[in-house]
Amino acid sequence: MRMIRLTRSFDQCFLPHAHLAGDNCNPRCYNTYVARGNRFLLKYGKSAKASTTACRQSACELTKGSSRRRLAVLELAIPLAPNLMPGVPHPFVHAFLWGVPLPVRTDWPDLEGESERILIVAPHPDDEVLAVGGTIAHLTQEGHTVLVVFLTNGDANRAAKRLRTMNPLHRATDYRALGYRRQKEASLALALLGVPPAQMIFLGYPDQGLMSLWTNHWERDNSYKSPYTKASHPFYSNSYNPHAVYSGEDLLNDLADIVCRFRPTVTYLPHQEDAHPDHQAGFLFGMAALSFLEAVDNPDIRLYLVHSAGWPYPKQLLPAMVLDAPDDPGDWSWQSFDLSEEAVKKKLSAVRAYSSQRWTSGRFLAGFVRSNEMYAVTLPIAQ
Repeated sequence: MRMIRLTRSFDQCFLPHAHLAGDNCNPRCYNTYVARGNRFLLKYGKSAKASTTACRQSACELTKGSSRRRLAVLELAIPLAPNLMPGVPHPFVHAFLWGVPLPVRTDWPDLEGESERILIVAPHPDDEVLAVGGTIAHLTQEGHTVLVVFLTNGDANRAAKRLRTMNPLHRATDYRALGYRRQKEASLALALLGVPPAQMIFLGYPDQGLMSLWTNHWERDNSYKSPYTKASHPFYSNSYNPHAVYSGEDLLNDLADIVCRFRPTVTYLPHQEDAHPDHQAGFLFGMAALSFLEAVDNPDIRLYLVHSAGWPYPKQLLPAMVLDAPDDPGDWSWQSFDLSEEAVKKKLSAVRAYSSQRWTSGRFLAGFVRSNEMYAVTLPIAQ
């Protein structure tokens, strides 16, 4: 009777061609066979042995498949788990920069002496390196004072945030952490070019929102709220004016205060025809701030371009190639500044320091590493 029950059990398990269809194998049948041992083999011989081998293989496949599924779920759950913690930024946002300190401006640089005072206004961290990184290396090597003012911290870069956190959803804490990361990258990049932390200022105004401050949110009582960081004031611990709000009025006051205290002899501003709205607003705020200077301190103004259709071309690393002016320069007078081989190498290293941007825009960034840099030196001719 026991052998009959066992036979029925295996008949249920090994359907026709069961060795080709392992999914039909019932693991319980296999366990029953192991318990009964060799008695079944003695009665049914080689055919049973072949079927038993197939059953054993099928059981192993089921076990392996289950382990793979559990491992896949774990691999997915571990990086996504921090996204479920409210108020805690994803640790991968600061990957490989965990130990890098935040740049803290200690005091104003020494303004005495005969050196040039160069002011660079950058809408986002990395704009200063892309546009004039080689020029910065050249100026610092000659002993001139370079002050870099970042209007925003670049905390609205959705592609970089999604890549770092593997989470397509908006989380204000992740965008804020991205802003801190880009400050660290800026500190590393400018250090390679010879600019110390004391000569970096982070205003902390909203990325992707500067033009709104100029057009729709000028007054303090009508402040702008970032859809990314969910903030309406410069919340960063090292912001230039922690008492400001996201308004055009406060941004202009902060920038004018810096301009009047630093009294630049040369100023680099974003080009007003740049395709990025933040760069267009950077030009407007920069020109308005420079108007607060007395006529005797009127600096040379040089405009740099970052975003323009088909420029730079080609978008790849060609450090020995000359960077030409944009295809449609209009009435602007473009000047080229030739870089030494050492300055080009320093610029390339500084570009690579912006690791959060390289993963999403690497070819675009590399396109600015050329043997020269371009900037416009005059405003359009009045019609």
